[in-house]
Amino acid sequence: MSNTTTNPNPFPLTAAQLSGNFCETLFYGMYLVTFTFCARTLLITGSGREERWLRLHEIRWTMMIVALTLFAICTFDTAIGLLHNFHAFVQSEDAEKELLNIADWINIARSVNQTVAMILGDFVLIYRCWIVYGRRWLVITPSLILYLGNLAMAAKLIEVEANPKTHRDISLNSSQIRPWWLAFFAITAIQNILTTAILIWRIWRVEKQSERFMNHSGSMVHQPRHLRKVIRVIAESGAAYTTCVFVTFLVSVTQSNALYPTSDMVCDTKREPQLSG
Repeated sequence: MSNTTTNPNPFPLTAAQLSGNFCETLFYGMYLVTFTFCARTLLITGSGREERWLRLHEIRWTMMIVALTLFAICTFDTAIGLLHNFHAFVQSEDAEKELLNIADWINIARSVNQTVAMILGDFVLIYRCWIVYGRRWLVITPSLILYLGNLAMAAKLIEVEANPKTHRDISLNSSQIRPWWLAFFAITAIQNILTTAILIWRIWRVEKQSERFMNHSGSMVHQPRHLRKVIRVIAESGAAYTTCVFVTFLVSVTQSNALYPTSDMVCDTKREPQLSG
């Protein structure tokens, strides 16, 4: 049985949980700001005196539902993270034993939260890529294959944690859970790099074509500048999210308890610009 108590760790589980809780609440505050801008873009149109609320038939319901679902997941995860630490450090006589109980509903719920949030974020990215390429399925086929593989890894991860045959007093770095976390984060990172690159390539090509057309026609249109901003937003949001996922993968490889704070941060590192774009 793999147990963090048998191998002394320079970063104890208790410290990792407290650090993770602090990092998650910090990132949640930043996430609230981006979510507010996202919700405003999805619900309001126009500017100045022409600004108005969108009518029900004008709202992009797919993006709105995904945005609200991600908000609910992140809020719930932050709340039960605080509850978990309260149970461990206030109500329990042995904080580490409480935190190591992998069958506890909070541990399972937090794993579900993190995997579902990441899967929804990846869905939005692939959906955007599909739309930009004129709904061509062939372009997103590699991304879809990776996405389906990630769904399988997420399902297996939750099944292992909830399985009564799984040892109870283990951490996420145990030999029973770590392989599935590693596969999940690795596939997520690869899929995000691939899909983001394909998406940026398409927008860049359109920008260059527009630029050539304007040079021939002599017109002064600001479309290329707008497209450069779109590329920058997609690249920056993709880089931030993928970096967090990749760092989480690396600390999981090293079997460090830093996996807890990094994975908590990933939960709040969402692609809100993709939702409102």
